[in-house]
Amino acid sequence: MSKTPSLPSPTYVDTPAKLELLVADLESSPLIAVDTEANSLYAYHERVCLIQISTRERDYVVDPLALDDLGPLASPMADRNIEKVFHAAEYDIMGLKRDFGFEFAGLFDTMLAARILGHKEVGLGSLLRQYFGVEVDKRHQRDDWGERPIPHDRLVYAQMDT
Repeated sequence: MSKTPSLPSPTYVDTPAKLELLVADLESSPLIAVDTEANSLYAYHERVCLIQISTRERDYVVDPLALDDLGPLASPMADRNIEKVFHAAEYDIMGLKRDFGFEFAGLFDTMLAARILGHKEVGLGSLLRQYFGVEVDKRHQRDDWGERPIPHDRLVYAQMDT
């Protein structure tokens, strides 16, 4: 079993200019992975505090707390020609719809696929271990994602979810 793989640092998207570059990259990608982190354990009204998006070439961490408008991300999320891969999509999609009004098309949910295939353990960590021999560190799963600045080890954790 291998440990968490070493990857280049993700692109931290915290300005409108970086968001524009991300959207341009997504519009030319047929497949992306998406995940979110929220502050649900630390706030009465939870909100999406981080959006992780990966293409086959790059990893991005979008900071919605630093951006006034995530509207440019709406188009790639709704684009049927871009397949969006989520794990346990329901929670992420509910938060992204609630907080940003995003609509979605072209979804694939790895947890639902694992259930349909009859897996007993359908968590992302279990599936990564079984299919790829990768052991991921899940110790930041319950962190307060509303805290800023985000420490490097939390960014690595977030990156590994996509």
